[in-house]
Amino acid sequence: MPILGYDRFKRMISFTKTKIPEFIFTELEPIKSDDSLVQKYGVEFGVKQTKDLIEHGFRFIHYYTMNLEKSILEIVAQSGIRDT
Repeated sequence: MPILGYDRFKRMISFTKTKIPEFIFTELEPIKSDDSLVQKYGVEFGVKQTKDLIEHGFRFIHYYTMNLEKSILEIVAQSGIRDT
């Protein structure tokens, strides 16, 4: 699931009772009031996470778009896993 905005991210993890590494909050804290920077961070993190999963042998990755596919398409494109 992409990080689309700080408040939305906090609500979703609260609702789903998801544990998030503290470094993510630390990195988001200075930019939390700027949704475009938070979205950019979310894409960058998604790309890193995707590449790491692939490097560790995962062949299938499922992305939750929440009907907002723009960030996911960017993650897939920047990860180099999309055939054109």
